[in-house]
Amino acid sequence: MRRSAILAIMIAILPSVFGQSGKQLIFVRIPEQLQPLDRGAKYEDPLDAALKKHAVGEVSGGGSLLSAPDKNGKRSIEWVGIDVDLTNFEKGLPILKRELRRLGAPHNTVLEYTRDGKKIEEKL
Repeated sequence: MRRSAILAIMIAILPSVFGQSGKQLIFVRIPEQLQPLDRGAKYEDPLDAALKKHAVGEVSGGGSLLSAPDKNGKRSIEWVGIDVDLTNFEKGLPILKRELRRLGAPHNTVLEYTRDGKKIEEKL
């Protein structure tokens, strides 16, 4: 199954699961080629600290999309993703956006989430 199909299924299913606990999943797609430890240091750890400081959520995971193998079989990172669980969507989303900008996320970073059954993708 293609990665985009899996992501679409996750976006469709997870809000109902998280909705029961009051959490809203936001998937942040950042067009940077960062290794996992660098991604954590640059984005995940400071975002988690800011969200917890304001009591609006936390970072729950992260990952990378790898390219298809080149002619030598080497794969490279195309973009990185961060899973954010907001416990207060209205207050947390502006904080998340502000912190991403402060941390230097590119302007074409995308936030993906489902709200009231509608899939939303918005650029930072």
